[in-house]
Amino acid sequence: MRRSTRTSRTLPALAVAVLLALVVAACGGASGNGDDSGSGGGGGDGGDTAADLPECPVDALESASGPVEVTVWHAYVAKTEQALQDLAAQYNDSQDKVVVTVESQGASYRELQRKYQQAIPSGDLPAIAILEDIQNQSMADSGTVIPLTACDEADDTFDTEDFLPIALEYYGIDDVVWPTSMNLSTPILYYNKKHFEQAGLDPENPPTTLEGMREAAQAIADANIAGVEAPWVQVATSSFVESWMTGEGVELVNNGDGRDEPATAAALEGNEALLDLFTFLDDMADEGLMLPIPDTDGQIDQYTAMATQRASMGIETTTAATSIESFLKGQLDTSQLSGDGRINVEGLDLEGLDIGAAPLPGVSEPGRPQVGGGVYYLTNTTSPEVQAGAWDFLKFINTTESQVFNDLQGSYLPLLESAAEDPVLQDTWQNTLSGQWLALGYDQLLDGVDPDFPGINLGPYTEFRAAMTGALESMYFNDGEPEAVLADAQAEVDTAIEQYDEENF
Repeated sequence: MRRSTRTSRTLPALAVAVLLALVVAACGGASGNGDDSGSGGGGGDGGDTAADLPECPVDALESASGPVEVTVWHAYVAKTEQALQDLAAQYNDSQDKVVVTVESQGASYRELQRKYQQAIPSGDLPAIAILEDIQNQSMADSGTVIPLTACDEADDTFDTEDFLPIALEYYGIDDVVWPTSMNLSTPILYYNKKHFEQAGLDPENPPTTLEGMREAAQAIADANIAGVEAPWVQVATSSFVESWMTGEGVELVNNGDGRDEPATAAALEGNEALLDLFTFLDDMADEGLMLPIPDTDGQIDQYTAMATQRASMGIETTTAATSIESFLKGQLDTSQLSGDGRINVEGLDLEGLDIGAAPLPGVSEPGRPQVGGGVYYLTNTTSPEVQAGAWDFLKFINTTESQVFNDLQGSYLPLLESAAEDPVLQDTWQNTLSGQWLALGYDQLLDGVDPDFPGINLGPYTEFRAAMTGALESMYFNDGEPEAVLADAQAEVDTAIEQYDEENF
């Protein structure tokens, strides 16, 4: 049963502190460096094929002499972290053969990936690591993980028939799906409905395209709304550029974005669609219609701009939905979000702030993003008993009940079709603030991602994203010309692919 699609969702107030939970947990990454091999620069023949899979010892738990200890590494904060801890507690209470311990490795995927990378030579890895989605090819090539496909084939009590097909497509390499579970998210538009009204715009019909964003931004600028510094605030990150180009079917690395076969080069220089996008963004910044924000760890300026009504629109992902709602209800301890005092909401005046949410405006049509989020990897460096215990926990994570809980409490989109059809989740999606927001993201995931062109698959994806983000920042903050910064990014990514091939991971 599919829910009805709505064009726009309303968020009565937006709390900057809580939104940090999204940007820290859902963005970032670090370069991989390991001692084993799979494919080279990026895609089609990465790691094992379905006919040659590593062993998944699903029955080893039966011979364990006592409860086995399974450690899970993550980089979540706020309600997303709490949901993971609660799921582990529920699992521990449900049986007596496995004890799952959840361990934070920092507040960003970059920190977590660095720690994972540093532990590879010694093999001192956790049983499960929840890493960023862009690490999929490098994790397949690392020789440190057991793919979902191997465990699926080894375990007669499990199958992936209920998984969203787009998740299997996006995370599949040569018919092998490497993550053993997926926390899914997509980017959407947030906008100040009060500012829209003051600018003579219809707050129930937000922009659906980038050109519509320009028109709305110009109308807001012309209205001279008190306190507005720039109509559109946007963090300068590659991930949104990737969504805009993927939604148009435009390659950013060759060989079908590295999915037909391993990418051998970037497809940035001479890419007319990408150049048009960069030129558009550069013009928006030059004309004062967009305020670009550097993409740094823990960056929250885009949220403060929206919360203090210095900006009227911004694009971010869906992951902080439940954290925001909890904050608005006074149920979130904001000390969870940062240990260094960056987050301070005292004195923040949210009166009159009325934020709406809508599908991602695209180049030509709305709601066509790239898949994003965090993914669970089952490592092969522990004992067979621990691997079996970890797999048993992952099967619990992949149940309908757990997926519903993770959506309602942790703000990740459900991986299972049965979870999306659950009556409680359906009611929440229709009648609660965070649920309506998540429903938007799920609609995009289901209807907006092309399974034949779901996004980039690349070994040095972290380096790709760093080069693209660097190009944006050079354009915005150092007066770089779009064509020149893309040429520089092309060279950086080509070098990264070459080095990845030479180092064999």
